[in-house]
Amino acid sequence: MRAVLTYLSGLRKGDADLFADERITVGRAPDNRLVFSDSERRVSAHHAEIRRNGSQYVIRDLGSTNGTMINGRRVVISELHHDDLIEFGAGGPVARFAIESDMDVTPTEEVMIPQDMKAALDTSPLIIQQKTAAPARSNTWLILAVVASMVIGAIAGVVLSARLSTSRASFSAVAERNSPAVVFIRTEFALIDASGQTMATDARSGSGFVVSSSGLIVTNRHLIQDWEYNAPPSGMSGRTTKIEVVFPGRRIEDAVMATLYKLSASKDIDVAILKINPPPGMPVVGGFEPGYEAINQGEEVAVIGYPLGLDLLEDRIETSLSTGVVGRVNQNLIQLNMRAYRGNSGGPALNNRGKVIGILTSNVASAEDITFCTPIEFAFNLVRDEREIR
Repeated sequence: MRAVLTYLSGLRKGDADLFADERITVGRAPDNRLVFSDSERRVSAHHAEIRRNGSQYVIRDLGSTNGTMINGRRVVISELHHDDLIEFGAGGPVARFAIESDMDVTPTEEVMIPQDMKAALDTSPLIIQQKTAAPARSNTWLILAVVASMVIGAIAGVVLSARLSTSRASFSAVAERNSPAVVFIRTEFALIDASGQTMATDARSGSGFVVSSSGLIVTNRHLIQDWEYNAPPSGMSGRTTKIEVVFPGRRIEDAVMATLYKLSASKDIDVAILKINPPPGMPVVGGFEPGYEAINQGEEVAVIGYPLGLDLLEDRIETSLSTGVVGRVNQNLIQLNMRAYRGNSGGPALNNRGKVIGILTSNVASAEDITFCTPIEFAFNLVRDEREIR
């Protein structure tokens, strides 16, 4: 059994490493098994270790400065699963983790059939041909029944295919209608001491969506005030210094400045509303499903946003769409059974009618296919005047 790390960002983007070791140490120091360049300062000298225990891999942060993230969530120790995304330091290099088994077989390998089985397969049609005339009449009815079953099955298949095609087409239409209104957000903030002196600066990126023609944008509070969720050193607090918004199809240098318009009363309700001066023809999302009682378990959903932020973006800002189903609904959170990553935060979760049901908020490090969104109703509560939201 071997661990495979494929690098999605950083200086080694596009490369891959294969490790048969039981312990893989990671960091910038040369005594690590996996050594990152000294210029990748988000990675600590001795950042983390990955251990193999039987058929299971576990990653442990070694007290790194910028943390270790699995699928966008900071962890101290966590099991690793096939296709997990590991981020070594917030904003640092990202690698996709995979497990290669010793039993893996290449798809082109020929499967040999033993001679005795092959002989049985070759002679089996002769058994059917040795029927007498009497059973042939029964076979006529059997053949008719089989044909009828095939016709019914074909009709059912066409109906099911049509339903699936309709579902796929609806999400294609949902994306076409709503993606232009899903924006890339980049925030800069400073950590300040008790005297107000700046001790450090940092930046975060994520998603948001335009909800009114007046320029209101819904996103997550943790994207705007990161220090509330990732506690700074004792005695320090934070201050947002810049909020930039980029529309799909534009370059990062085309960003427009945004201001914080409303913030949820508590950080437990992870909602913020920004405001920009609306450009001509600014798109707005197609509509809302504000009542959580109208959201059903098992309902198909789509999430639009910018997973991994700038790491997966090239010359122009372009949205990404993921789909899943509603796993659980309560008043404060909607569980979605789907994958989401850092950078998806703040994006809209939409039903197959193209209505926004929630704001993507977080995922679970130990359960890679569980994601949570905050019901859109909480954004409505921040903007009491309904005329402000389309």
